[in-house]
Amino acid sequence: MRPTHQCPERGSTLIVVILVIAFMLAVGVAILTVSGTAPKVSGSVRDQEEAFNTAEAGFEAARFLIEGNFFDGLWTNLPDNCFRTPAGIDLPHDANYFQKKTDSDILALVPIPTANNGVLFKDQPFTKTRTGTDDLSRTYTVFLIDDEAGSPMADPSDALLVCIGVIRSGNRILSTSRLEILIGIQTGGTNP
Repeated sequence: MRPTHQCPERGSTLIVVILVIAFMLAVGVAILTVSGTAPKVSGSVRDQEEAFNTAEAGFEAARFLIEGNFFDGLWTNLPDNCFRTPAGIDLPHDANYFQKKTDSDILALVPIPTANNGVLFKDQPFTKTRTGTDDLSRTYTVFLIDDEAGSPMADPSDALLVCIGVIRSGNRILSTSRLEILIGIQTGGTNP
């Protein structure tokens, strides 16, 4: 005679093995995803740091240029040498206000520097390549904004220096960094 009882655990081992394999597969896919995005994230952070360093280089170059313009008597105040186009670029309540725009939008608006248009540098290369040509993958754009435009209490001895560092790959912008630094000129007397 045959035994009449059947084993109720029959096949449960197969289900446990399938669940363990599915869990291991999910963990493996998660690890691949994380390890695949880590280089992208670190590359993005590196590009952002390079954009910041490029913007700082723009600040230093602009500082020397501004000091030279005052020393040579070419400038007598800062607001007369500020960026003013398009209209409202320097007015906080205007839709064209520069702080309401992205760096890419501003870069598209900034013209080539000319005397008294407020633009000190436009797409100025930060470095040179090994062959001695300009490296256009790292550039800065620098301009002055009258931080008190339209105000009856405008101060002719200060302005906002805006420096935008840009990292590119070909024509594509990878990262930008914007510095906004209030600068002023000493109008007499001694340093405190």
